[in-house]
Parts: sequence; structure tokens; C-alpha cells
Amino acid sequence: MYNGVGLRTVRGSATSGHVQKNLAHQPQRPKQDYQKDMEKGMSKSSIASRKPNKEIMEHQKKRQIELKLMEFREAMEERNWDEDEIEAKVAEVRKKLMNEELKVADAAPNLNETHAMAAEKERETKKFAGALGIRGEYAEGEAFDEELKERRKQERIAKREEEDRRREEERDERERAKRRREKEQRRA
Repeated sequence: MYNGVGLRTVRGSATSGHVQKNLAHQPQRPKQDYQKDMEKGMSKSSIASRKPNKEIMEHQKKRQIELKLMEFREAMEERNWDEDEIEAKVAEVRKKLMNEELKVADAAPNLNETHAMAAEKERETKKFAGALGIRGEYAEGEAFDEELKERRKQERIAKREEEDRRREEERDERERAKRRREKEQRRA
């Protein structure tokens, strides 16, 4: 017997007395409150609704430029350039890199950074929304707002009725003009 588990003696049991763990046993899991989990998940903002911070992205670009400049400066110092020449070259390269950075948008943003990922996701979402014909003023969850849907439906109906009334007035005006022309032709 080991820790109170097993037989006191193996005599007459036709076993070796070796105790094994029951692999088929499944312990009782604590009950999960799925409603609570659902509410917690809904309270978080989705990736699509998070906006990228332009200032942070600009700061990251500037940091990349400064990193390149530091590497350039170190390479020049290793070649024993004069300090004044190094400063002049670094200033020249900085100006060049800043101008290039302003002209060229990142073709392949660093998707390891959250703000770059958010910007890329925003671009992708706009492209997808355009492909599906989704309005620009769409807000998450408005499909479940019955009052809003009813109000928009009434607005569409009113707009359609106004269009129909306007078309009918134009058609009536054309018919009157046609009758006037025919009347004038008969007099002439």
C-alpha cells in the first residue's frame, strides 16, 4: 500500500500490487458563466474600432531615421573622419531621409507595432467596406437597434415618395408643354 492507495497485501489478489493512475478519470470542471464571458468580450473594443495614433507612428519613423543616422555616424567615426565633417554629413543625410520619409508612405509597415497594425487594419476595413458597399457612417451594433432601423426605413420611404412626386410633376409638365405645342401647331 502506498499513501493509503492499493491493497494491504497482494496475497491472493492475483495482482502484482502495482498501483496505476486511472487515465480515464475526468475531474469535475468548475461551472463557467458564459453570459459573463460574453459581456466581458463585448466590452472590449475590436481591432477594427481601434484607431492608430498618428503621433506614435510618426515618432517611430523618426526613431528609425535616428537609428540609421547613428549607424552612419559610427561608421564615419570608425574611418576617423573629422568631427565637423561628420556633423555636416549627418545633417545632410538627416535632411534627405526626412524628405524621403515625408514623400514615401510605408509600403510595408512594421506589423509588429500595434499602431501600424491598427493603421493597416483600418485600410483593409475601408477597402472591404467599399467592396461590400457599406456606408461610411456605419457604427458597430447599429443593426440591432430597431428604432434606428425603423427611422431609416421611414426616411427612405419619404425620400422615395418625394422622388416619385417630383417625377410625376415633371411628367405632367412635359405633357402640358406637349399639349401647348400641339395646340399652337393647330392654330398655325
